[in-house]
Amino acid sequence: MAILKEITSIASVSLAIGENWTVRRCRYRSDDGAGGRLCIATGIHGDEKTGQLIAYDVARRVKNEPHHLHGTLDIYPMLNPLGLDLGKRTLPSSTQLDMNRSFPGSPEGTVMEIICHHILEDMKGADLVLDIHACPQIAAEIYGARLHVHEAEAMIEETRALCPEVIWVLPDKPAYNATLTGSLMRAGTKAIGLEADSRTEGTQRASDQVVSGIFCKMKEMGMWSGETVAPPASVPVMHGARDVARVTCTRPGMYVPVECIGEQVEAGDVLGVIIDALEGETVETVVAPAGGLVFTQRRYSCVYPGTLIARLFRKERA
Repeated sequence: MAILKEITSIASVSLAIGENWTVRRCRYRSDDGAGGRLCIATGIHGDEKTGQLIAYDVARRVKNEPHHLHGTLDIYPMLNPLGLDLGKRTLPSSTQLDMNRSFPGSPEGTVMEIICHHILEDMKGADLVLDIHACPQIAAEIYGARLHVHEAEAMIEETRALCPEVIWVLPDKPAYNATLTGSLMRAGTKAIGLEADSRTEGTQRASDQVVSGIFCKMKEMGMWSGETVAPPASVPVMHGARDVARVTCTRPGMYVPVECIGEQVEAGDVLGVIIDALEGETVETVVAPAGGLVFTQRRYSCVYPGTLIARLFRKERA
């Protein structure tokens, strides 16, 4: 058995600077007539680089073991190539538009809306779309899946095969409908948002973790016959603000973290300090307001009153 590889431009719009904004898809399709289809999308935020390595590692394994693929695997590694080039979360422009707040788009709208429209139309009808994100350089987060509260009950069980360390059920917010996952779900195509592990062990570790989950999910879908990890027996599920404690700071300065991402802490444990380099003083000690799992933590960076320092999965809810 062999696989067919096809690279297609699914959207391309001319820009005023004389260049084109082009989104490409690489399709791997088995020749055994299997009908399953999985889409892997990443690069929607230009300051999230881990998805590029994940897309590469998935494609490399498929090419090395083509006889194990059954169905169609579509990889969209750069939805926002302009942002990736500059390392910016938003579309580089005077308005700083977030592409993941611009779906479902419109075939007659702005450049952003046209691109979003074509992306959505191309992904519609897939058995599952994985929208892969990662923390920017100023933050770290464990590998997790994000579901919307309205779809969580139907999606939690099948999300488990992706092997996340935690599943976060997000509360209902109007912005969700303008995201890629939200628009796909409204169109009847299942989609799951993934947050790649951004701890200090390195980008390759983060990719390996997500890629292992992807192939585990592909096996569950009947799309992969090769060796995979076993899905976890259970995955902790967080429900919105009820289960999550947000930690913010009250003073400006530089935040120096105590490395505890992915660890259990107790109420009162020190998460880091805010320092004033000019005065040579510690102006605030940031502590955990409750016991729990630290699943998001800010890295060494400049902060202001109200800056998010960490998120904890409350111990009593875990």
